[in-house]
Amino acid sequence: KSECTNGVTIKWDNDAWGNFEVNNLKQTKTVCSIYFTTPINKVCSGSGLESGACYFANKALDGEEDLVYDDTIDTNLRFVGSTPNNFVYFNCDEGKEASKSTCETWRIIGVMNNVTEVSEDELQTEFNGTYLKIIRNDTIGELSWDSSATGVNSGNGINEWSEADLQKLLNNEYLNRITSDTKCYNDFGERTIACPKWTDIGIKDKTRSMIANIKWHTGTFEFSNEDSWLAKATYEAERSNYNGKDECLNYSDISGCNDKVDRTTTWIGKVGLMYPSDYGYAVGDDVREICLGKTMNSYDTDNCMNNNWLFDNSNFQTLLSPGPSPHSSTYVFLISKFGELYLSHAYGSDIVRPALYLKSNVKIVDKDYSDYGSSTHPFELEYGGE
Repeated sequence: KSECTNGVTIKWDNDAWGNFEVNNLKQTKTVCSIYFTTPINKVCSGSGLESGACYFANKALDGEEDLVYDDTIDTNLRFVGSTPNNFVYFNCDEGKEASKSTCETWRIIGVMNNVTEVSEDELQTEFNGTYLKIIRNDTIGELSWDSSATGVNSGNGINEWSEADLQKLLNNEYLNRITSDTKCYNDFGERTIACPKWTDIGIKDKTRSMIANIKWHTGTFEFSNEDSWLAKATYEAERSNYNGKDECLNYSDISGCNDKVDRTTTWIGKVGLMYPSDYGYAVGDDVREICLGKTMNSYDTDNCMNNNWLFDNSNFQTLLSPGPSPHSSTYVFLISKFGELYLSHAYGSDIVRPALYLKSNVKIVDKDYSDYGSSTHPFELEYGGE
């Protein structure tokens, strides 16, 4: 890292060792301090040497500019910027070579540390480890996070992910590629639409075996704490014991929070959505430092959204986390089409991009493309399991 007086910034050139890039040098007597540390591969060890996570950790050590360790307590490795090469073929036709015609294109959010996988037997044994987190590049449709009858939370839905309508669709019909009588909601008061054709867009059998069963964090933060909208603070709040109904219970206006659903701050499952902090930490390029110092409800300024590959200027994107409110237990987080983190009722019809964690023995196939990971040549996966 570097520190300079008089508003000067300085960067070290890893490729041309010893060269500096100095910006905003307008005054004399400017002093800069440069600090170095030995690079450490934070995820490659023991049996993890062949994992997909290790593949990207090594790329980061080689100076890949669009791979950056975040400043959270877990030191996750994330793809950042407007156009990182983080495309990956996923949910491919079985027995066929990976291609645009045989696979879907997803994108890699990053290498996530201290993630808890839960065994699928009755013991539900927990394993802490490092996993690749990916997100579907395209939406599967516009669906409500949750909807409720008009007499429950005024028809605006319930912001508890473990019981949410969308969670059930993603982890039953979508995950298992089946058609059922389960309804699909996209509006106030349990109004329904025709469901997507799950047998066409759902997860295929072999792909399903690559998905880890994860303990997801579903906490949130206090509504009145403006600093909580910072990416780092939001990451911490997601892992807190504060839920989407805590503040509502402290007020006498109960029409918006009269649901009887128990609240949790963790959920075990396979298919979720990206977190608000995933969006916050995906910002990169020249504005990364500026934007990470801003609250995410102001990411529509300083070009934060245009230097963030998770931004979509055409749609509102629904996120995993419940949102806090003094008078309602119906709010969830969205990314608006203008770029800022946003609170809206759970019944809202917004685009859904499934997100999930790959099992630790899923590898990246080594390919000799100079643009490997681009939309032209997405990464390819190899599963080392049964």
